Amino acid sequence: MLTALNEKGKLISLINVPQTFTKRNRTSHYYCPVCEDPLILKAGKIRIPHFAHKRSAECSILTTEPESPRHLLGKKHLYQHYKAKGLDIYLEHYLPEIRQRPDLFLKAGDLTYAIEYQCSPLPRQRLEERNAGYQKLEILPIWILGSSPYKKRKNSTFVLSDFQFSLSTHHPDSGLTLLSYIPEKKAFLQLSQMISITSNKLLGVLQEFPILNDKKYASVFDECAYDAQIWLNEKRMWLQQKVHYGDLHQDSFLKTVYTAGHNPFLLPEICGIPVPHAHIIHESPVIWQFYLYLDCIQGLPVGQKLSLKWVKQKVLKRINQGLIKIRKFPLDIQNQYSWEITILEYFSMLTAMEYFSQIGEDLFMIKKSVKKPENMEETRSKEKEIFQKDALRKLNAPNP
Repeated sequence: MLTALNEKGKLISLINVPQTFTKRNRTSHYYCPVCEDPLILKAGKIRIPHFAHKRSAECSILTTEPESPRHLLGKKHLYQHYKAKGLDIYLEHYLPEIRQRPDLFLKAGDLTYAIEYQCSPLPRQRLEERNAGYQKLEILPIWILGSSPYKKRKNSTFVLSDFQFSLSTHHPDSGLTLLSYIPEKKAFLQLSQMISITSNKLLGVLQEFPILNDKKYASVFDECAYDAQIWLNEKRMWLQQKVHYGDLHQDSFLKTVYTAGHNPFLLPEICGIPVPHAHIIHESPVIWQFYLYLDCIQGLPVGQKLSLKWVKQKVLKRINQGLIKIRKFPLDIQNQYSWEITILEYFSMLTAMEYFSQIGEDLFMIKKSVKKPENMEETRSKEKEIFQKDALRKLNAPNP
């Protein structure tokens, strides 16, 4: 904790106090603003000066994870950052109605925000509970990750944990975005324009900017989220690993592929196309797009009509069977994005590629039949052709 009550009941903060203050005031008495139990002032060489409960304390704020040195330092930096901007911000403001204490509490006009600086993984259920509390008071939650916004990185590909996905939000200008702050570097990291390749791997744009820079990003690690060759390489690698390590009896996707008379390495070229909201579906685009092809497109002649409503019913059946899982985003409080938008984007992409023509608000017509390739050479040729389409070239443009 960086705030406490002194003997006079006045709230004091350790944000801008000199080191001499902590040395001189070790013997003073401090109390928790929530439970009013005595606190200990700690001012060692490792952690920044902070207050701590005694081990026997039973304060409600102790139900949250303990504060690490990084958490304390990052929270201090963020407070100073927003305070310097002239914003009406409060440190560790307790909300008794919901018994929650966000790291920072911000007022801006008629809106209030709870800023949480999250340094350790948090179960989705706990994250949803906290957000529900803020919603109850009409407070908008903002979560900032306290570590790098990815686990591994190669070229423009990133691997995200389920926890990191849960803190991601979708913005009109930057697509799916994850913000983090690294106190050791005094810099924000923003991973944006994320496009899912598999359940945990994606393409994205990683940018870094110092906390003191209010204008532009200081550096850009990746200039473009979408790269056709990287995507195709990752898709082929995923299929190879799927076949090599997959269990035909346990892997529903492989079992379906073989049962339907297909070869995993010779799937139709429209199975495995990137779409902006693919992250809403947990499975790789190869999987759900193959199911959609199998259930709705395979064998249809040119001129055949199909409605998007009927297609969504087929997809919903796969969801109910547990073959397609939907990823929840706890920060999408208004539930703006559902799996249906992902299916619509896929159909819009195929329409732009002239596989379909849209003849009504919900009605499409087959314009070009889709046939499974006969060999690897044909597979590569069709993939190369489809990834040269303008529809995929424009994928990196901002999406609403």
